[in-house]
Amino acid sequence: MAAHVRTQMRVATVAALTGLATTGARVFASRVYPLQDDDLPALRVDTNNEDVDSESIIANRVLDRELQVLVQACVKQNATYNDTIDQIIQEVEVALSTLAAQTMAGAKSVQLQRIEVVLAGEAEKPVAVATMLFAVPYHTALNAPDVAL
Repeated sequence: MAAHVRTQMRVATVAALTGLATTGARVFASRVYPLQDDDLPALRVDTNNEDVDSESIIANRVLDRELQVLVQACVKQNATYNDTIDQIIQEVEVALSTLAAQTMAGAKSVQLQRIEVVLAGEAEKPVAVATMLFAVPYHTALNAPDVAL
């Protein structure tokens, strides 16, 4: 049995974001531990909430789903952190729009819904974190959450 489509999408997102100009290979999936100074700038990727339309179950036994993919850009706070955050956001948006065009694990699209920037003290030094929330709609059969339709 293959991994749940949520997992497939998270893996595909990490792969698409690895190697961007600003963050390079510093892309972490579902990272729990704080980033260290040497890890920055970096991206963290997680799959968050998922809405499932249960009305479609009765009619055709297909679940309409919308996964929230969270991408966090983390940079050191300094005089140019805003510019660095904006550059990373641009790179992520381009990479994920390309990924959507390649139908990421059955995704119908990858839609940016929100960007929020906060300053945090979670690393060795203060960091700025831009959280990008993407909505990723997809479909699965009722009894096969590992296969996107």
